[in-house]
Amino acid sequence: MIELVRTLQPELVTRLVQLDKEAFDEGGMNEWHLVPMIRHGRVYIYKRNKKVIGSIQYLLDWENPSKAYMYGVSIAQEFRGQGIGSELLIETLKTLFRENIKEVELTVDPNNARAVKIYESKLGFKVTDTRQNEYGEGENRLVMILSVADFANKEF
Repeated sequence: MIELVRTLQPELVTRLVQLDKEAFDEGGMNEWHLVPMIRHGRVYIYKRNKKVIGSIQYLLDWENPSKAYMYGVSIAQEFRGQGIGSELLIETLKTLFRENIKEVELTVDPNNARAVKIYESKLGFKVTDTRQNEYGEGENRLVMILSVADFANKEF
């Protein structure tokens, strides 16, 4: 089940931080990042048997309010490779596009071939740029964008 997080619950915040650290190590969100993200962005969770096993976060682009930025997606280690991340992405993208978002941008490590393949092949994202040293020396990122039109052409 996928839910939009609307209220701050300490145990949920702790779980989401844990998932993010598991996925991104030191680059993962902590409470100081997550709380404003819940209050001012969009944080969705994926639950199985009442346990939170996935999360995705989006921000609105202030320069272009019809664009959202996907901040991150994380799935618990033991549930990876089961299509949960794809389902979470597809369903939350559908929601954003229903809310009049016209495109979604994300950045991804160019060495993360599995994620790049999912974003391109499965979802329809297109690489539009490469940002050198985005998160420090040697931390390059591909910029990928998905338009509502490209997403609508995909069959899920």
